[in-house]
Amino acid sequence: MRIASVGTHVVAEKLRTPFGMSQWSWETRSSCLVEIVTDEGIIGWGECFGPAEGSRALIDSVYAPLLVGADPFEHIALWESMYNRGREWGRAGVPIAAISGVEIALWDIVGKALGQPIHRLLGGRAPESFEAYASAFYYGGEWQDDLEAEARHLVEQGYRHVKMKVGAGLRSDIERVHRVRAALGPDVLLAADANRGYTTAEALMFARETEPDALWFFEEPVIPEDLAGYRELRASTGVPIAGGESAFTRWGFAELIESRAVDLLQPDATACGGLRETLLIAGLASVHGIPTLPHVWGSAITVAAGLHLATALPVVTPSLGRTPPVIELDQAPNSFRQNLSDLAIGPVMSVPHGPGLGIEIDRTVIEAYRA
Repeated sequence: MRIASVGTHVVAEKLRTPFGMSQWSWETRSSCLVEIVTDEGIIGWGECFGPAEGSRALIDSVYAPLLVGADPFEHIALWESMYNRGREWGRAGVPIAAISGVEIALWDIVGKALGQPIHRLLGGRAPESFEAYASAFYYGGEWQDDLEAEARHLVEQGYRHVKMKVGAGLRSDIERVHRVRAALGPDVLLAADANRGYTTAEALMFARETEPDALWFFEEPVIPEDLAGYRELRASTGVPIAGGESAFTRWGFAELIESRAVDLLQPDATACGGLRETLLIAGLASVHGIPTLPHVWGSAITVAAGLHLATALPVVTPSLGRTPPVIELDQAPNSFRQNLSDLAIGPVMSVPHGPGLGIEIDRTVIEAYRA
């Protein structure tokens, strides 16, 4: 079996109501989907994190020529070839996100060719279901900052683990956390995500002022380059510090892990290099006693890949099992997440058991939103 073609589809959706986090707002959601076709007619699907047009340009012009004619079962060697091709200019960011989308599509092909779901190929154990945590409480958006109404909605949907956005203003953010904690009640775990919005001093004040709210974790409190700030914050507060969404490949994660800058690691398989790269990163983290809770942001392809990945993550504390829950579910509007495939999306999700990713892609959705 050989790779016959490597294609990309950029889809975009104009939102009725923009939503935001600490750094910027979204008026449009877009994604670069990867479609790889073999000479036996098997099709693999993947997705790239970040600017869709950038991934498309790199895949079409740089990576596709390395792939066409190759054996998709050699996906590890192909990953190394793509990474090496961009070693001078692409060891992080969009080039790695583009490789990630290709890598996931290759896993999809291999699984379909063998008639096995990806989680079986990864050696994972799939439970009957995974509980998702809701990534919610964006600035603005469809709830227009009615935090109490959004909290009631999430609880009614069945979410028992929630993450909210902070980082846009220290005093107002602290008040937001107090309001959300009161609205959710004591039985729902609550995390906060600053998306790199604070200085170390601000992050420390935030952590201290929200101690009564018993945060599950505090994500990306400062910029990813400031590992000293991460370590200072971690040493000065009892709130678990999370990060890794903005890091790439095992090399990029090494210092973050080895310097013990975080309590919880959050690589994104569509950004950091793909499924295998995420497992390599999680394995390195487990050596240092750090659990991995992957970041998930994207279409149904990304969610399906995240479900398969979650089955094979290292168990850091065997007596407690994996850190529950194990899959993030973004609550902002995304037609590609809800409508692109037959995957059932919700507070509790099952790992697909069909071959490859185990989902069927609806091409009419791609055509309806093609950029």
